[in-house]
Amino acid sequence: MNRFKYSIVTAALVLGWGCKSSYEIPEKKAVPVEFETTSDSTKNLSDQSWDQFFEDARLKELIRLALRNNYDLLKTLEKIRIANAQMKMGKLGMLPQVNGMFGASQTKFGKYTMDGVGNYDTNFSENITEDEKIPDPYKDFGIGAQFSWELDIWGKFSNRKKASISRWLATQQAANLVKTQLVAQVAKLYYQLVGLDEEIIILNKNISYQEIAFGLSKDLKESGKETQLAVDQFEALLLHSKSLLIEKERELKATELALKGLLGSYEVSLQRTTLSQVNFMPEILQIGVPAQLLQRRPDILQAENELEAAHADVGVARAAFFPSVRLFGSAGFNAFDFSKFFFTPGSAVYEMGAGLVAPIFNRGQIKASFEQAKASQQIAWLDYEQTVLNAYLEVIQVVNEYATLDEQLDLKTDEVLVLRRSISNANTMFSVGYANYLDVINSQNRALEAELNYVGLKKQQLASIVSLYKSLGAQLPIWM
Repeated sequence: MNRFKYSIVTAALVLGWGCKSSYEIPEKKAVPVEFETTSDSTKNLSDQSWDQFFEDARLKELIRLALRNNYDLLKTLEKIRIANAQMKMGKLGMLPQVNGMFGASQTKFGKYTMDGVGNYDTNFSENITEDEKIPDPYKDFGIGAQFSWELDIWGKFSNRKKASISRWLATQQAANLVKTQLVAQVAKLYYQLVGLDEEIIILNKNISYQEIAFGLSKDLKESGKETQLAVDQFEALLLHSKSLLIEKERELKATELALKGLLGSYEVSLQRTTLSQVNFMPEILQIGVPAQLLQRRPDILQAENELEAAHADVGVARAAFFPSVRLFGSAGFNAFDFSKFFFTPGSAVYEMGAGLVAPIFNRGQIKASFEQAKASQQIAWLDYEQTVLNAYLEVIQVVNEYATLDEQLDLKTDEVLVLRRSISNANTMFSVGYANYLDVINSQNRALEAELNYVGLKKQQLASIVSLYKSLGAQLPIWM
């Protein structure tokens, strides 16, 4: 009795100490209000996915193929199945454990043992009937069910359930993040191919111009109007352009192989449009970036779910300070003769009880676990704040990059038109002796450089649109 009183007093003391060990979750950081917009179009954009964001039908087909076949994505989805099973385990943790049991055994007790002597002596008792005598060897048949249920008084199991659900939701967002990154990678490589196609076209066109100039220089040399130096300069320029063409073709092949790797197939035909046909501005760039889109980024939602799970873990660790109350019991049939197995009430057995378990000597260990859970929650909170800040800065950077590239492209377009005109004028003047070979070479060089720069800027602009899609994290269904 004294031991029981001591346990109750100790449990009360631990309970009082545990109540002082609460820890509240910090308030989550709000997305900067600079992103707010009053446009009605943002309501539709909040549900925009990749097939609405991108307009190119051929690109969409490649993205669909990647979402079906990409190996990294398929492995991520299998990890979600694991998290789904763990979430179900967390949900079922609040239910009582019920186990069925059935057993049969036979035991031969030694003659010089307590059980052997006791059973032998019992069979001579006048208080038992003939069918109650203990057989030798002793047989034991049993069937029934037993249960054990720890009452969730302090929220240990409910918090554990919340943590498992939050982590499951985090895996969903992790899969969305992987999908978003995959779509962005496919689109980026696709637009690189489109740009490389255009660069190869430009190089082939300029090589044809340079071949004409090279041939003209040889004709002028034969007529005595030019020197071998001019011929050599034109030939060197032509060889350089052909070498650059081979480099671009090699880069094109490498990009195609990289894209096929993302698609999970080496037999797919990479049909694509031309750079001149790729001229779209996503609606989001026209109306501004609404805050609700930024808040739906998969990495922000994932960090938020991890924060909620960490908060639930603190609740689980905190509940360890409190005493646990457990109910237990069993019921069934038990007999040493199978023919009397189901006789009632003679073979019916049951047990019911309750117990209180309180921590006494492991308080330091529980406190350390509690402090660890609090520190993990603080890390999750910092991760969440950092993710929101990085998302904000990333979108600002992408929008700024797109705007400045658009201005550059306008100027570069005019520059290309002027330099193309200069090539024709230089060739004409060179043929009649009003311009030297350096004028022709310079005009061809500058025109080629300007055209390649234009394509480079256009690829950067398309890449910035892809980055915008990635930074906004358009919503995607988990199972495609």
